[in-house]
Amino acid sequence: LPVILHPWTANSNGVVAWTPRRMELLTTPTAVAPMPQPWEEHLVTHESRHVAQMQFVNEKPYRIASWLLGELTAGAVSAIYCGPSFFEGDAVAAETELGPSGRGRSASFLEYYRAAFREGDLRNYWRWRYGSLKYYTPDYYKVGYITMAGMRSVYDCPDFTARYYERLFRGKWPLPFFNMQGTVKEVSGKRFRDAFTEICDTLQGRWTRDEAARAPFMPSRPLTFDSRHFTEYTSSCYMDSVLYCVRGGTTSPPRLVRIDSSGKVSRVAPFAYSTSSLKGDDNLRRIYWSEVTPDARWELKSYSEIWYTKMDGRRQRFSRRTRWYNPTPSSNGLVVSATEYPFSGGSALVLLDAFKGNVLRRIKAPDGMQISESEWIGEDVYVTAVTSGGLGIWRLAGDGFEQVLDCGSVNVKDLFRHGGELCFTADLTGVDELYSFDPNDGKVMRLSSSPKGGGSYRFNPDGSTLVFSELSSGGRNLRVTRTDSLPAPAAAEFSRTHRYEFAEDLRGPDAGPAAPAGLPKEAVQSPLPYSRLGHLFRFHSWAPVYVDYDAIEDMSFETLTTTAGLGATAFFQNHLNTMTGVVAYNAAPGKDAWTHTGEVRFTYSGFYPVIEANFSISSVPPSLYFLKTQFSDFGYYVSLSSEQMPGRPSFNTGFTAYVPLRSSSGGWYRGLVPQLKWTISNSFFTHGSFAPMNRVSASLRAYVIESTPPARIYPRFGIGLEGGWSGRPWAQNILTSCAYVYGYGYLPGFMDTHGIRLSAIAQVPTSDALFNERYAAVLPRGMAGYASMANRVASYPLQTRFTADYAFPFAPLDWSGMGPVAYLRNFECTLHGDYSYFYDRRDQKVLASVGADLCAVLGNLLWIPEDTRVGVSYYYNIGAPAGESPHYWGAVFNVSF
Repeated sequence: LPVILHPWTANSNGVVAWTPRRMELLTTPTAVAPMPQPWEEHLVTHESRHVAQMQFVNEKPYRIASWLLGELTAGAVSAIYCGPSFFEGDAVAAETELGPSGRGRSASFLEYYRAAFREGDLRNYWRWRYGSLKYYTPDYYKVGYITMAGMRSVYDCPDFTARYYERLFRGKWPLPFFNMQGTVKEVSGKRFRDAFTEICDTLQGRWTRDEAARAPFMPSRPLTFDSRHFTEYTSSCYMDSVLYCVRGGTTSPPRLVRIDSSGKVSRVAPFAYSTSSLKGDDNLRRIYWSEVTPDARWELKSYSEIWYTKMDGRRQRFSRRTRWYNPTPSSNGLVVSATEYPFSGGSALVLLDAFKGNVLRRIKAPDGMQISESEWIGEDVYVTAVTSGGLGIWRLAGDGFEQVLDCGSVNVKDLFRHGGELCFTADLTGVDELYSFDPNDGKVMRLSSSPKGGGSYRFNPDGSTLVFSELSSGGRNLRVTRTDSLPAPAAAEFSRTHRYEFAEDLRGPDAGPAAPAGLPKEAVQSPLPYSRLGHLFRFHSWAPVYVDYDAIEDMSFETLTTTAGLGATAFFQNHLNTMTGVVAYNAAPGKDAWTHTGEVRFTYSGFYPVIEANFSISSVPPSLYFLKTQFSDFGYYVSLSSEQMPGRPSFNTGFTAYVPLRSSSGGWYRGLVPQLKWTISNSFFTHGSFAPMNRVSASLRAYVIESTPPARIYPRFGIGLEGGWSGRPWAQNILTSCAYVYGYGYLPGFMDTHGIRLSAIAQVPTSDALFNERYAAVLPRGMAGYASMANRVASYPLQTRFTADYAFPFAPLDWSGMGPVAYLRNFECTLHGDYSYFYDRRDQKVLASVGADLCAVLGNLLWIPEDTRVGVSYYYNIGAPAGESPHYWGAVFNVSF
């Protein structure tokens, strides 16, 4: 299995893919709230489990299917028999079982379930898995872990995963469907729904007993309240005695807000999703944070830059193209400390000039030590760091670090200073509480006591109150506690860790026997140069369907157009994912006979411009275009005619080059896409001489789009503009070249889940010729099938179209009655209207269409674990040709892969 390391991205992740087979590891460690385990150990443990999970496809009868479909078989089989929640839940269970930490030993991993169960929000598996428009739903990693770890713990079945795979080969082929339900029934003796309910009841009971054992709890009052949709307040800080935090939710993107003592919220600035905690500085009146920003061109290269804002809310960039995380101002505000993760690996503490942003000092951490956060106590700098022994707090001493607190396998995060002490959040008791560390005597005390735990703890400047966020089923809101109402500080002993629900029960026979002593180690192959050319074409899958897509429109958030037809497609891709392509065959019914088309397409993104090329050959003969003059008693007119040239196939070749430039930050996606395209065929045009039919086009698109929250169909705001030119060399005096301007934009609707999309396009000829030729589609969307109308309006010099769409979800049914075959989440309606205007000096024409799309939104359909929209589209066409029905009905079917 090829393993590809990506050190240039500032994000942390990993993926195991099967089309083609490979493991990709993003090697930069997590800087915000890391687990108490080295990143590379956690990453390899989790991703290696995914490799093991898919080994069953190499056995009969799945191996036979692989001969027929290639590596596409693995993806299809995994969707039918396993699915993402199984894979990720089992992998989280494995990382928890095999390591000292893992997400199963983190209070924050299942914190929403803890809050929801406490409030009586008890859903079935399918509702937790596929989500809801009305209720917040965590990602499927969590419900997968509850299911997989719960079966092993509640039903004392440490080999549940092995039993699941064994059942796939127990003579049930070729229809071993509903394997999860069958395995659960065999192990528990209950239906899947009832077994999952018992697992959740067991988990709720253990949490209830744990809460009772930790009582009593500190009193508090709410500062913010639940909104109509799930909203959370995180990353609190004070600056000039004013509380700031980040607010975001399922219908609103993150924003920096300020909150007064009465709970009134005021917007300050838009914010990004991937940021560090806020740190305020009263000296320079700044709020600092770090933010992951993409490279201008390369998708797998990104940076972590430091930003700050002042009272006016204007964002200022402190660093550019750096790898600096978690900035913290010193006590006097003149120096900013930050964590650096170089591209070459390792970590370092950097001390930066607060005015110039240059590096004053750089202290490299020793090998095996990953610095996370830093904080100042006077002139001393302290850091949290991860080593093979877990998390701890270290003090900068000369050119190195000395450990002052060993936190072991406890999760520690959100370091800040208060009253000469270091404060931080830790889950020592099984929930996130506030702790303090006194550098003078080394004592560690627990300061808070809450039933569900909290986060973003901050004392106000005079120390009279403590603000923190608390999670409930309706949101993560801020609460306030007077410091004189806090419980008496309790000594904390980090050597005695919490026994997490399910986690300790995972250490069983499923781990397998220990390796025999003296077992020789496998030799590690010496590194060899990677041949880009030798691995450029790697065919991995094939399918009995013809597939096409437009990557540029997808990238700019306009639309995603996927075309499927009768035929076959073979896919190839190199390991680096810079070369992708297909060899395809398509068969379609023609007017007199079937049309057969062969096609080769590829995209290479390893150069600065992305290169796309395609070649197709068709059984339809090429055409010969010529001018035809017809005379009458009143004069003559010239038309453009064509005839097929029988006895030969037609071919078309196209080359496209574009540069997808990006400049995204602050919750806004920005991009610039220049594009050049040339197509040529063996159809000819004759007018004095023969010339091949070809077209050259050039365009420039720019877009600025706000990030889209999960419960919205469209972003709240955004705009995209494109201008372009298209023409046919060697036929300029016959067919006009044209220029066009296209724009689209987004606006909020009447409710927070509603959205408006507007677009406009206009094209005009740029040369004098006998005939106008359309380049962009300008007919109303319901009239695409009127071929005669398209030919008629093509003669108008000015062609325009305006569209308006109003989209909104409704009826959050969350119906799981057909699970696992289908899950009906809600419905969506899109009202749309198109207006087209055509003009020349002698005539003008208006066409329009109005209608709606009505879709059912399914969380899955037929074991495909992706959002699927199924519905109907209707247009009433105003100005339809005589003899044609003005009504258009179409089917809507879309799978969001």
